[in-house]
Amino acid sequence: MKTGARPSVLARELGEIFAAVSGAEEMAVFLEGMLTPSELEEVMCRWRLMLKLEAGETQREIARSLGISLGKISRGSRLLKYGSTEFAEILAGIRGRLDQ
Repeated sequence: MKTGARPSVLARELGEIFAAVSGAEEMAVFLEGMLTPSELEEVMCRWRLMLKLEAGETQREIARSLGISLGKISRGSRLLKYGSTEFAEILAGIRGRLDQ
């Protein structure tokens, strides 16, 4: 999704659902109910991957530290380089709020 592009219908619907959850504890309960343990691990791995890419770690360093393939890392790297500027801004904003 490039700058100004609209999220897909599914992404918008999930966004509305997640936004309706009240707080971190409620979100944790919701996610554990909706996702399998392996799906939770996959989502967390993607989050860590994006943070490491944003921090400037090399793809090989990330592959080694997270134990994932370069192909999976390349997708995240392309997203940050060529994807929506809004995504990169949102990622940085979330990271900043979590670091407070």
